[in-house]
Amino acid sequence: MSDLLKIWDLLKEKGVSDIHLFPDQQVYYRVNGVLDKLTTVVTEDQIKKIILSTSTPKAREILGYQRQVTYAENVDGIGRLRFSAFFERGRFAVSLRVISDRFFELDDLGINDLAKKIFSQHSGLILVGSPSCEGKSSTIASILNYMNQNYERNIYTIENPVEFVYKDEKAAFIQRSIPVDVSDFYNGLLEAYRVDPDVVVTDSISYTDTVNQALNLCESGCTVIAATDGGDSLQIIERLISMRPPEERDNVRQRLSAHLKMIISQRLVPLNDNISRKAIFDILINTVQMKNLIKNNNMSLFRSIQAQNEAAGMRTFDNQLKNLLRKHMITQKTALEFAIDKTNINVI
Repeated sequence: MSDLLKIWDLLKEKGVSDIHLFPDQQVYYRVNGVLDKLTTVVTEDQIKKIILSTSTPKAREILGYQRQVTYAENVDGIGRLRFSAFFERGRFAVSLRVISDRFFELDDLGINDLAKKIFSQHSGLILVGSPSCEGKSSTIASILNYMNQNYERNIYTIENPVEFVYKDEKAAFIQRSIPVDVSDFYNGLLEAYRVDPDVVVTDSISYTDTVNQALNLCESGCTVIAATDGGDSLQIIERLISMRPPEERDNVRQRLSAHLKMIISQRLVPLNDNISRKAIFDILINTVQMKNLIKNNNMSLFRSIQAQNEAAGMRTFDNQLKNLLRKHMITQKTALEFAIDKTNINVI
């Protein structure tokens, strides 16, 4: 553990999000999405000691036969970290993610009072998307923190691993970690019925069987909050439908139109200072009009209607990019890089 603390002492003032340790190589780390490295070199023996001092016997057993394992642990002097231990060219390596102990306010995520009402409802599907390392776990944690403060709910999570740990306030939490507590996301969702949940949270809905089971839970009266890959709301819906065989797409389209409540997708956009990044959000509220578009596969009007309904709580990436561009907070190049409709950005 002392080796990890020494590395942390060199990095803690930089605001790092990730640290990568490979045998006989320099320490790599990421700040605001940019990868950099220290002159410090770590040995395989040091990496093994870090894994041994932070992992449970069960995690080490899984590492032995699966050749990789992900777990989270509170480390004195640092805080909570997510560890991804694995073998690289037959030798031990580990990547660490710093887990913030701060929950964002929903207003900071662009979720207004109308959109917040969705979290008081007793069934339906809420999707949260982003590329890897761009904040969907923090957004889900902030939603759960809001629920915990405001509603009596039995909240059941399936995570790989458990990152944010909640103290019960109005809600009661059951947090299960893959693969230590449950084998995979599908089985975690399948077993959710046994604990009488009001809210079910899954780290992934990227597989056909997990989509089916999530929708089954919605039909049984649960709210399901599910992480998914990035893209704007339209891209997320189209991806969930297109991953099905053609003969099943109409059915999943009908079920999604009926049970989808909200999509929150996000990106982290580099600002002009070349140091910091700002989160932008694409938010869909599944109004009656949107339900009909999804149900009837009439998606050509989807983004324009979404862009016109900010008063209802909706947001689009492109509108926020144009606003940042007008304020000279980002460059034209950045706006074009992150825009969904690049011709729309060109008119600024």
